[in-house]
Amino acid sequence: MAELVIAALMTAVVTYGVSAASKLRSGQAYRAFRAGLAATALVSRPLTGLAAAVLVTAEMAATGLCAAALMAVLTAGVAVAVRRGVTAPCACFGSGGRAPLGGVHLARNAYLLAVLVTGVASAGLQRWQPGVAAAVLAASAGGVSALLLTRLDDVAALFRTAA
Repeated sequence: MAELVIAALMTAVVTYGVSAASKLRSGQAYRAFRAGLAATALVSRPLTGLAAAVLVTAEMAATGLCAAALMAVLTAGVAVAVRRGVTAPCACFGSGGRAPLGGVHLARNAYLLAVLVTGVASAGLQRWQPGVAAAVLAASAGGVSALLLTRLDDVAALFRTAA
């Protein structure tokens, strides 16, 4: 069980770290994130700047239960935007992606939410410490999972152009 917790935490740390860093890498990237957030109409225009700052701060601070709670909010936001038919591109990782928010983004967030909730729930069940090799393997699996999640738009685009 400890390995599952390590993998879930690594997934959260890398995913949120990449997300925050991609939004803060330049003024242009942050402005693109704010514009994408505004285009979803999930918050009123006057509150867009504050909401963007709060989301990036939360991504930088998210661990464990907080990460799961943040992902629940983000998943709900994407679900609302998709249900409303919002055609704003996903700016989730500061990429200013071209693909509009859709089922791929909702599935990604739901997967990450399930991983985080499972990791948090498992934390109380662990009864032993993993060996170094198991911990490194679990951390690596979490890191790879997170990198795939953060580049999901690119992976999905490969399949759209191939079809």
